Amino acid sequence: MLTKERLLFFILPSVAISLFILLVIIGALSYEGGNRLDQNSSGYSFTNNYLSDLGRIKSVAGHNNLIPFYCFNGGLIILSVVFSFYFLFLPSLYDESYNVQNISRAGGIFGFLASLCFAGVAFTPADLFLDSHKFFAEWLFRLMNLSIICYAVAYVMMKKNYFIFSSIFGVVALVVSAHIILSDFGLAKLFNEPHTIRVLSQKAASIALVTSVPLMTIYNRKRLQSHPVILKIFAI
Repeated sequence: MLTKERLLFFILPSVAISLFILLVIIGALSYEGGNRLDQNSSGYSFTNNYLSDLGRIKSVAGHNNLIPFYCFNGGLIILSVVFSFYFLFLPSLYDESYNVQNISRAGGIFGFLASLCFAGVAFTPADLFLDSHKFFAEWLFRLMNLSIICYAVAYVMMKKNYFIFSSIFGVVALVVSAHIILSDFGLAKLFNEPHTIRVLSQKAASIALVTSVPLMTIYNRKRLQSHPVILKIFAI
């Protein structure tokens, strides 16, 4: 039986992530070329093109970038809408204890703000609004990382053993933190190819965050099957 809780906490997040991955793949295959190391390169380079290169009006090489533009930015807007509602109500599931729910509320707030940053990245293409684009991209990872850390702590605090969940979330937080340190705080400059390091760390952080979503929906399904949920914004 399809309920609004199952739709909100399981179906929509899973569909949004799957659709975003598909749109990114289509966008990458349609990208004509150019990156910051070689503007004359052809196609999309996993090691040298940022994900945000797909969202440009024109590619780094100056080609028309219509298909990647709509695929990437459309996917981000879908994520923004779905996960804004997701994180608004997610703390309602974490009602095992007062402390667990408070940690979840903090994670929900960070996740909600990060979800708004998805739309911010989409509406500020890097070749038109570079400073604004960097702001939203940087805070997307920072805020989502804080949310992941909060939910890792929440799993640790629960009476039932969710060691696997908390461990994987801890690893995700470490990967995303490494990207933030390398990219936002300039430590990538310590390497021979700082641009490639920043690009690869962004990819690793993105993959790590995508991995955490299916894991969280597993808990969501178990929780929905245990007893009824009263949906409230940030469980307030």
